[in-house]
Amino acid sequence: MAGTPQQPPAVALVGFMGAGKSAVGRELAGRLELPFLDTDAAIVAVAGPIAGIFEARGESGFRLLEAEVVVRELEALARVPKVLALGGGAVLSEDVRRALARAPHVVWLTAAPDVLWARVAAEGSRPLAKDEESFVALLVEREPLYRELATVVMDTSGRAPAAVADAVVAELAAAPASAGPRALHEEGAA
Repeated sequence: MAGTPQQPPAVALVGFMGAGKSAVGRELAGRLELPFLDTDAAIVAVAGPIAGIFEARGESGFRLLEAEVVVRELEALARVPKVLALGGGAVLSEDVRRALARAPHVVWLTAAPDVLWARVAAEGSRPLAKDEESFVALLVEREPLYRELATVVMDTSGRAPAAVADAVVAELAAAPASAGPRALHEEGAA
C-alpha cells in the first residue's frame, strides 16, 4: 500500500572485538528509530562485569550465559524490532548461529587486524586481548563464522561510527531482508 510506513528492519551486528558494534549500533538505532541493545551490557546487567564472569566461571561459563541472553534477544526481534550488538564471540555458539540465521539482517562489521588491535589495546579491558599474536589468531578463527552469517559486510577502518551507520542504512534500503546472505564490501574504505 502506498503511503503506509514500513516497519524498520531488525538488525544484528556481529564482528570481532574493536569493530565498533556498540558505537555503530547506537548510531544505527537512531537512524532507524529503533531501540538499541548491546548484549554485553545485558549480560553485565544480569551477572556483573564480564571480566569478573570470566574469572569466576571461565570462558565456557561466560559463553553459556552469553548464548542464553543472545538467543533470547534474537528470538524477540520478530516481535520487537531493534538493533542488537553481539559480543565478538557470541557466534561461537551453535544456538546463536541458528538464531542469527533467522534474523532479518546480520551486519558484519570488519576492520583491518591492526586497527582492531589498536582499538582494543587502547581500552585495555578485554579478557581475551592479552597480546596481538593471540588476538589475530582468534580473529582468523572467527572470521568464517561471521562471513557465513552476514547479509551485509561493512568495513569500519578509519571511519566514524556515524558514517558507518549511514552506509549500513543505505545497504539495508537496497537489500530486502528476504534476499538471503550476501556480502557487500565498502569500496575505498581505509
